[in-house]
Amino acid sequence: MDDLSTEAARRRAIAWATALAANTPLEPQAYEQALLDEYAVGALTLEQVLRLLDERVKHVLYRSRATQAFTEEQISELLETSRAWNEQHGITGLLCYSDRQFVQLLEGKAHPVDLLYARIQRDPRHQQVTTLSTAQGAQRFFADWQMGFVTADEGEFHWVLTSLEHPSHNASLIEQYVQDPHLRT
Repeated sequence: MDDLSTEAARRRAIAWATALAANTPLEPQAYEQALLDEYAVGALTLEQVLRLLDERVKHVLYRSRATQAFTEEQISELLETSRAWNEQHGITGLLCYSDRQFVQLLEGKAHPVDLLYARIQRDPRHQQVTTLSTAQGAQRFFADWQMGFVTADEGEFHWVLTSLEHPSHNASLIEQYVQDPHLRT
């Protein structure tokens, strides 16, 4: 592994390093592994892999409960402040609110998303902040929204949470009970 001057040698070195990292904290995440697999078969160059890794989008999906019900005015203030912060930090996503409960998808570069999520976890307006999933990918789901906002009735919100917490549930049931197309995303 001393001579990495050829593409084939670099591919072997990366495959070797990936195998060594298996079942350790250094193991590539799914998105990273998909890029490395594309590199291994020659579909991507190393430069393309590095660029795509640099451009990856972190997604954090969480739920929380408000310490008290939000008024329409409080929701408006929250959205105005959050949208300005998100725009400044390159974060997009969708917030859903129903009966003191929030579900939100945050997306953007890892560091700003992590900073924002840490702020949310410390925010005294929230309790029971629960991470539903974190992932990295090539694209945003809500690229045009610094923070999209949807309210849902109690039944629709229940089905959204059920689909997020138990993804194996029948998708056709979700489509039947969840009307807003943004919530189906």
